[in-house]
Amino acid sequence: MDVLNQILRLIFRIKYWLIFLPLTVALIFIYKTREMPREYEVSTTIYTGIASGFTIESGMDGGGRVDWSSVNNGMDNLISIIKSKTTLRNVSLRLYAQHMIYGDSLKDNNFITAEHYRSLLRITPREVKALIDTSSIDRTIRNLNNYEKASPRNFVYGLFNWNHHHYSYTALSKIEVRRIFNSDMLDIKYSSNDPGITFNTLVILNEEFVNQYQLLRFGETNNVVDYFRNELLELSKKLRASEDSLTDYSISKKIINYGEQTKQVAAMSRDYDLLFNEVLLRYTSAATSVRELEDKIENQVKVIENNTQFIGKINEISTLSSQLAKLQTFATDTVASRNAEIIETKRRLDVAEQDLKALSGEISSQKYTKEGIATTTFVDQWITNLIEREKAYAEMNVMTDVIRKLEDQYAFFSPIGSTLKRIERDISFTEQSYLSVLQSLNAALLRQKTLQMTSANLKPINPPLFPVSPLPTKRRLIVLTSYLISLVFLIAFFILVEIFDRTLRDRYRTERIIPAKVLGAFPRQHRFRFRSYYSTYVRICTNYLANSIIPFLNPKERPDIINFISTDDGTGKSKLINLLDEYWTDRGLKVRVINWSEQEFSESREYLLSNNFYDFNDYDNEDIIIIEHRSLMKSAIPVGLLREASLNLLVVRADKVWRDIDKIAFDRLKDQVQTTPLMLYLSETTRDVAESFVGQMPPVSKLRSFIYRLLQLGFTSK
Repeated sequence: MDVLNQILRLIFRIKYWLIFLPLTVALIFIYKTREMPREYEVSTTIYTGIASGFTIESGMDGGGRVDWSSVNNGMDNLISIIKSKTTLRNVSLRLYAQHMIYGDSLKDNNFITAEHYRSLLRITPREVKALIDTSSIDRTIRNLNNYEKASPRNFVYGLFNWNHHHYSYTALSKIEVRRIFNSDMLDIKYSSNDPGITFNTLVILNEEFVNQYQLLRFGETNNVVDYFRNELLELSKKLRASEDSLTDYSISKKIINYGEQTKQVAAMSRDYDLLFNEVLLRYTSAATSVRELEDKIENQVKVIENNTQFIGKINEISTLSSQLAKLQTFATDTVASRNAEIIETKRRLDVAEQDLKALSGEISSQKYTKEGIATTTFVDQWITNLIEREKAYAEMNVMTDVIRKLEDQYAFFSPIGSTLKRIERDISFTEQSYLSVLQSLNAALLRQKTLQMTSANLKPINPPLFPVSPLPTKRRLIVLTSYLISLVFLIAFFILVEIFDRTLRDRYRTERIIPAKVLGAFPRQHRFRFRSYYSTYVRICTNYLANSIIPFLNPKERPDIINFISTDDGTGKSKLINLLDEYWTDRGLKVRVINWSEQEFSESREYLLSNNFYDFNDYDNEDIIIIEHRSLMKSAIPVGLLREASLNLLVVRADKVWRDIDKIAFDRLKDQVQTTPLMLYLSETTRDVAESFVGQMPPVSKLRSFIYRLLQLGFTSK
C-alpha cells in the first residue's frame, strides 16, 4: 500500500509536467503533420490455378490428389517472382516511360498528377528527355535500356536504385503480396501519394509478372524441348544411315534372308555329304570289282583297252555321267527344258553303255579264261562294273566340286553373319535411343503445354480500380502516440529519479534512505501561493511537534532534556526551538533553551569530556531543557549528553541530498545514543508532505479534499 501511495503522490507532485509537456509534444506533432501527404491504396486479386486448375497431367491421371508441397512451392515461387528486383525494375522503367509520355504539367490525369509530373521533369536530365519517344512506350523503354549503365551517375540506373518515392526499389518493394488462406488466390496491395501512379503500378505489375513467370518457366522447358528435338534429329539421321548401310551390305552380298539362306546351305551340305558317301561307296565297290575281273580276263582287258573305239566310248560314258550328275545335282527347279536335258543325257548314256557292251563283245576273242570259265560272262561283268566305276567317279568329281562350292559358301556367309548382327545391334541401339528420346520429348512437350495452361490461368479476377478517395491518414494516431510516449517517458523518468534520487523530500524516502523514524515535518514558506496561510501552517505543525515530543518526556527529579542536532548548518533548528519554547511557555511550562552552537564553550575540554549536563550547568527548577547543538560536521557531542536526554531530535532539510558524509555522521550518532530515542524531523518540506503528519491544511475545497482522499487511498470515503 505504501508503494501505491508513493506512486499517487509522485503523480500528483509531477502533475504539471504530465499535463503540459505531453500536451506540448502533441501540439508540436499536430503542427508538423498539418501537411501530411494523403495515401491512395489499390488492390487486385490474381487467380493462379496452381492448386485447382485443370492441366493435361491432371486430366490424364483422372485428377489425382493434389501435392500440396508442390502447390505451396509454386505459390511461393510466384510471390517471389512478383517481388523480385527484375520484375519491379521493369515496372519502374515502364511506369517512368508512361509518365514521361502521358504526363501533363497543367492538370492531373489518370497517369500522374501535375505536381508530381513537374517534379519529375525537374529531376530528369536533358539527354534522358531526348530518349522519350512519345509515339511508342516500347521504343522509349528500349532507348532507356540502351542508355542505362551500372553507374551512380546514370539517371536511368539510379532511378530504380536510388530512393525515388515512386520508381525506386525501396518504394516498389512496399507492394504487399499475400496468399488468401490456402486458396489459388493472391492478393496484391500498393499505396502511394498519387492515385494515378498507384493504379498504373498494379496494372503494369499484372502484365510484367506474368511475362517474367512465362520467361522463367518456358525458358526451362523450351531448352529441354530444343535439346530433345536436336537429339531426336541426330538419332533419326544415324538410324537412317544404319538402315541404309544394312540395305547396301545385303545388296552387295546378295542377302535376302540370311537365316533361311544359311539353313539351305546347311541342308544342302548335309544332303551332299550323304550322296557323296553313297557315290564313294559305289565307286569303291565298282573299282574293286573291276580290279578283280581284270585279274581274271587280263588278256581281253588289254585287247579291249588298246582299242581306240573302246577308249572313246569310255570317255563318252564318263563325260555323259558327269553331265548327268551335274544336271541331277543342280536340278533345284522343275523347268521343262532342264528335265528334257536330263532325259536326253540319260538316253545318250544308255546308248553309249549298249555300244560299249557290244563293242567289248566283238573285240573279245577268247572264249574261256585260264580257269576254264567263259570270258563272255566276266567281260560283261567287267564292262558293267567299269561303267559303274566311271559313272561313280564322274559323280564323285561333281560332288567334290559341289562340296568345295559349299565350303566356299560357308566361308562367304560366316563373316556376313557377324557383320549383319553388328549392324542390326547398332540399329537396335539407335532405335531404342530414338524411342527413349522421343518419349522424353513427348513428356517435355506435355510439360510445356501444362505450363502454358498454367500461365493462361494467371488472370486478375479483381482488376485494379482507380482510387477516387485517399486513405484515412495516421495523423490522429501519430499525435496520440506522441502524447502517450512523452507521458510514459516522463513517468518512467521521474520513477527512475524517485528510485535513484537521494534527496530526502518526504517521510517515505527519508525512512528508506537513512533509515530512521521521522517524527514530523515543517513546511517551507511559499512566496505567492498559500502565503497568507503560512502562520496557520506554523501553528498546526508546532502543535503537532510539541504533542509528538510529550510521550518521550518523563519528568522526575530533574527536567527532561531535548537535544536538537543536525549534520550540517541551515536546517532550521533555531526556528523550531523558538516555536516550541513559545508554545510550551504559553501553556505554563518552564522551558530553558541553551544554544551551544554560538558558544565557544562547546569546544572546551570540560564540555567534550563531560558525562552529563550537571558537570557544567545547574538546574533551576525547569521542566524542559532544549539544547541546540552545533552541526556534527563542526563539533562532536559528548556521549553522556546524548544518553541522558529524553529525546535526540536530528533535524534534516527535506530539500537537501543525503550525502555519504551525512550517513557516516548519522551512523556514528546512532551508535552513541544506544537506547536513547533518536528521531528525525524534516524541515523545509512541501505542504503536501506536512499534511501526511498533521492532516489536511487550509485552504479546504472540494477538489483539494478529493485529492487528499485520493492520496490517502480513500476511494470510497465521504
